[in-house]
Amino acid sequence: MISLIINADDLGCNALRDRGILEAYQQGIVTSASILANGSSFNMAIEQVKGSKLPVGVHLNLADGRTLTGPIKGLTDSSGNLPGKKELRRHLTANGFDPEEIRKELKTQIQRILEAGVKPDHLDGHQHCQLFPCLTTMVTELAREYGIPAMRSALPADISLKDPSDPLGKELALYRQLGHGAKETIMTAGLLTPDGLMGMPLLNQLDKTSLCNFLENVTEGFWELMVHPGYTCDSDNPFDGPQREVELLALLSPEAKQIIARRNISLCHFGDLSCAS
Repeated sequence: MISLIINADDLGCNALRDRGILEAYQQGIVTSASILANGSSFNMAIEQVKGSKLPVGVHLNLADGRTLTGPIKGLTDSSGNLPGKKELRRHLTANGFDPEEIRKELKTQIQRILEAGVKPDHLDGHQHCQLFPCLTTMVTELAREYGIPAMRSALPADISLKDPSDPLGKELALYRQLGHGAKETIMTAGLLTPDGLMGMPLLNQLDKTSLCNFLENVTEGFWELMVHPGYTCDSDNPFDGPQREVELLALLSPEAKQIIARRNISLCHFGDLSCAS
C-alpha cells in the first residue's frame, strides 16, 4: 500500500503563497500544510485554515523574518531579525547561541498557533533546522510537551531521482548525514514520522511532468512529498517567482489525479500516521 502526505510548506509567508496552497488543497492533491507563526500573512492564513479545515503543522522558523520573542543572543540582530539560511546553519553548527532563548522562541511559535484556535498535527522546520543535533532533541521535547504527535523526518527518500550537482546536491548530502540520527531521535521520543521525505531533489523544479513521474514510481510505504505551490509575488525572494504557479498547476492537474486513482495511492495527512503505526 502506498500512503502519501502531500504537504505544502510556508503557509503564512505571504497572501499569494497562501492562495496557491489553499487552492491546491481545495481543488488539487495537497493534503496538509506547514504554517509560519511569524509569517507576514499569518493572521489571514490561520482564518483560512479554520474555514477550510486544512490539516496543518508548525513550520518552526529560525531562518527568515523576525522572531516573536525579540533578539536571540548569538542568532539575531538587535531587532530580532533572523539571519537567513546560510548564517543559520553556521550558527547551528557552531552551537554558539543561547538554547533557552531558542526554546522560548520555538515555544512561542507553537503557542501562537494554539492560541489562534488551531491544533497542529506535526512539527517541521523551515530550512529543515530540526535536523541539526542541537535542535532535534529540543523540538521532540516540545512536541511531547504540547501533545503534537508527529514530526517530519526530513530524511531524503527519493531513490529513483539523481541528486543535482549544484548547491542543492550538497544540501541533500547534508540532510542524509543528519537525517538518520534525527529520525532515530524522533522515534525514540515516541513520536510518529513518515518513512521518509520525497521530492527534495525537485525543489523549485516540480512541474506536471516530474510530479506525474514521481507518482508513477513512488513505492510502497508511508511517505511525505514536500511541495511549494503559490502565485508569483513581487518580492526580493527569488523563491516567490513563476515556479510557484508551475507547481500549483501540477498539483491541480487531472493527470496527477488520474495516476493517484489508478495506482490506488492513499492521500493522507500527519494525523493518519497513528492509524498506520
